[in-house]
Parts: sequence; C-alpha cells; structure tokens
Amino acid sequence: MADHDGYVSCVAGELFYQSRGLNGGIPLVAVHGGPGFTGYYLEPLFDLRDVVDVVCYDQSGCGRARRAGARKDLSIAGFVDELERLREALGVNQMHLLGHSFGGAIVGEYALAYPACVRSVIFACASLDIPRWIADGERLLGGMPLMQKMIIREGLRTGQYSSEPFLRALGAYYAKHVYGFEEDKPDCVQRAERESDTLTYQSVWGPNELVVQGICKDYNLAPRLSQITAPALFMCGRFDEATPEAHHYFSSCLEGSRCHIFERSAHYPQITEREEFLSVVREFVGGAR
Repeated sequence: MADHDGYVSCVAGELFYQSRGLNGGIPLVAVHGGPGFTGYYLEPLFDLRDVVDVVCYDQSGCGRARRAGARKDLSIAGFVDELERLREALGVNQMHLLGHSFGGAIVGEYALAYPACVRSVIFACASLDIPRWIADGERLLGGMPLMQKMIIREGLRTGQYSSEPFLRALGAYYAKHVYGFEEDKPDCVQRAERESDTLTYQSVWGPNELVVQGICKDYNLAPRLSQITAPALFMCGRFDEATPEAHHYFSSCLEGSRCHIFERSAHYPQITEREEFLSVVREFVGGAR
C-alpha cells in the first residue's frame, strides 16, 4: 500500500484519510476522538510506517473532510459505518485498529459488528463507559486546588460554562488531566483543535469534557467487551481523564487482554511519552500479525 491520501463517501458524508507505509498486508488504522477532533494529533503513529502501514483519517464534518459540509449522521452506527467504508476503500480484508478517546468506542463497536475484519484492537485513553467517565471526572475534580474546584463545580451546577473564571479553572483541569504537556501544545494538537467540529462534539458529547449531554451520555460498552474476539490492548496515562482504574477494569472484562499505563502522561501519551507509546504499539501489533 503506497503512501497516498484520499476521500471516501459514507452515510455521514465524506471522510479524508492518509495512508503511510510500503509494507502491504494488514494496516494499522487509527481512529480519532473528540468526537469531531480530526486525525492530526495521531500523526506520531506514522513513525510506525517502517513496520506496518498506518492510516489516519478525519471523520466526516471535521478537518480536511469539511469540504463536504457538516456531518450528516451523528449516531454511533454512523461512525462505525464510516470505518467500514474506509476499510472497503483501502481494499483490505482486515485491520489492526487503534481508537483514541471516543475513537475507542468506535473501534469497540466495529470489532463487535465486523469481527472477521479486525486482526487486533487497541483502546487508547478510551471513553467506553460514560457514566463511569462522569464519576471519574468528579473524582479527579476533587483533587484540584480549592478555588478552581469551587469555580468549576459552580459552573457545572448553574450551566454557566462560558464565564472567564470557569474557563480558566477548566483550563487548569485540562492541563492536568487532558493535555499533560510541560510546554505549549504541539503543532499537531493545535491543528486538530483549529479544525475540529464543534457541532459534532456538542451533539454527540456535550459542552466540555466534564459535562456529557449528547447522544452518548448513557453509553456503556463495558458489558459487551467480553464478546470481542480479537486480541486487545488497553492503555492510558497515569493522570488521564480516561483513568487507569477504568482501563484496568475494561481489561478485566475481556479475557486475555493487556493493560499498559504511561506513568508521565495524561490523555495524549502518543505525544508526551511518544517513544514508549510507539514501542508498546509496535510490540502489540507485531505479536498480533
């Protein structure tokens, strides 16, 4: 599979993808989160192109797929169909899948709907149990400095999410449990944020990471994880909003799966602990060939 970019039509509209690598065989397809956040921030995975072809894509309605307009299907089934249309366009029978954040739900649902098409699946910093995510967010919030915690909780109570004090306090929460960067946001994250799709995020998720009001507010894949037949790896950062406790639990639901925690990271270990992240993925995908 030579390096190439392309667009694929699907029920949600049109997606944009990049394929990097000359290995042929079963590619590693990376599914971004948000929802609606774009695939730019998963670009570190292209460093694996020496051992496996890597495909990143922008879901319909965001990033380079915005040329076709707004996303037309906001259901989880629509995200799964999008991934299947991409597989068909790539002309492959199977894929290694990596789903980051909300992308974890997409690859999980895909693995259940199309088991024969999945060689292995990686749940990276995954949002698989939204009621648990909300509870974990409240627990993490409890560890913030008193004034920040009070401001955020008052904003959550009143629904006033746009005041300057609330946004500053929420920014501190994001810095600790989402970004985890010691310096400024890397370029790939800045590009992802600039070209993300607010409509999809708010409709499927909600106004911010601590408030889930969209169509997935009651979503929970955990009871069905045991039905996944492909080899599976769960991983997240030690300070991740998608918590280590949750990922250890998810791994316990799927016999034979593994769990890896990146000790210096929040929600972006592919950036903050890039070499270790790539090493873990390389080893897992190599063992699942």
